[in-house]
Amino acid sequence: MRMEYVGRWLYNPEGVAEGYLRFEDGVLEEVCLGAAPRESTRSVILPAFVNAHTHVGDSIAYPAPKGTVEEIVGPPDGYKHRVLKASPRDEKVSSMRASIRTMGSTGTAAFIDFREEGVEGVKMVAEALDEGSPRAVVLGRPVGDGVLVNEMDALLKHCQGLGLSAVRDWPLDSLTKMCRITKSQGKLFALHTSEALHENLDRVLALHPDFLVHMTAATDQDLRRCAETDVPVVVCPRSNEFFGIRPDIPRMLRAGLTVALGTDNCMICSPDMLAELQAAYRLSIPKGGLTPAQTVQLATFGGRKVLNAEGKITTEIGVSDDLVAVDVGGADPLLEVVTTARSGDISAVIRGGRLRRP
Repeated sequence: MRMEYVGRWLYNPEGVAEGYLRFEDGVLEEVCLGAAPRESTRSVILPAFVNAHTHVGDSIAYPAPKGTVEEIVGPPDGYKHRVLKASPRDEKVSSMRASIRTMGSTGTAAFIDFREEGVEGVKMVAEALDEGSPRAVVLGRPVGDGVLVNEMDALLKHCQGLGLSAVRDWPLDSLTKMCRITKSQGKLFALHTSEALHENLDRVLALHPDFLVHMTAATDQDLRRCAETDVPVVVCPRSNEFFGIRPDIPRMLRAGLTVALGTDNCMICSPDMLAELQAAYRLSIPKGGLTPAQTVQLATFGGRKVLNAEGKITTEIGVSDDLVAVDVGGADPLLEVVTTARSGDISAVIRGGRLRRP
């Protein structure tokens, strides 16, 4: 029997406490509180990340040129849509697989992907998954805006819901129909909202979305209404920064919102949640700042709350949970995580109670 010890600190929503993980033959047997044995790694143990908004299909279009949101990602003729139409299927699947493997090696347990290209698009994500891949929650999108019931039924058979672009991109009757069909099947319905331009929130909330992405151009009243109606918001700081947008996460939290993080377009940002939470911490400093514990919470518990409807990802550190160990050198492990740690400092990923090395 081979015994291993990993970690010296355990994260919780309030900060960290001394603790470590005990493995027997690579299987997590115990989460221990208190001082770690001398041979244990100098790591902080975090819940594995939930990447709450990705576009892995965009991986084929890396690197993206500079431009506005509309020029780069706007449907139907933005840069990414032109590349998707022109690229061979096998190359798209291969590039998706590389991005998904990056997520797995950098501590992501699950990702929520907005996938264009209809049924074929969501099938490509399934083909890109390996046995050890993070859990994929795929939100598809119909081809074109003339939505047919049989097309929707076929799409929803292969994915966990719909992930749409902004409401202004769709006819109102199509939006209403898509929402009704998706909700009738108990699946997730989410949209991009108020990214670069403010959008009418009445029209958005009338669709009863499970969560919204961006909300960087939202008013204080918009944020409060989302909080009051329990609609979480996923923020993508590095993608926002690419387009010259500065998210105000402290303002969102003050409004009472549940906030999660996502890496957004793979053609713009690597799907590395450690890099994303560090961007959230850095870009929030001029807005009043976040504590290190708050920042880590966005990348862990925030995404889990977005996925509450599915109830399959735990929110407590236990022997069956997905966890990540980040090696640290100083006396303030969480500050190191949100400022100077790099993906190479991730020394262990624990998935399904088994120890894996990146």
